[in-house]
Amino acid sequence: MNKDKIRFWLNLIFMVGAVVGVILYLQKNEERHMLGLYIILCSMVVKIAESSLRMLK
Repeated sequence: MNKDKIRFWLNLIFMVGAVVGVILYLQKNEERHMLGLYIILCSMVVKIAESSLRMLK
């Protein structure tokens, strides 16, 4: 698998995670609010990994 395919999948995981995280974060339920925050933070880690792959190109 080349770096472009890996970057594509990492970007896709980031975008889906960010959207799901924001939807959960904006809900009134406190448990879903925190879950959304954790999903957003994990999505940011995936984006940092993708960005570092881009820098190593």
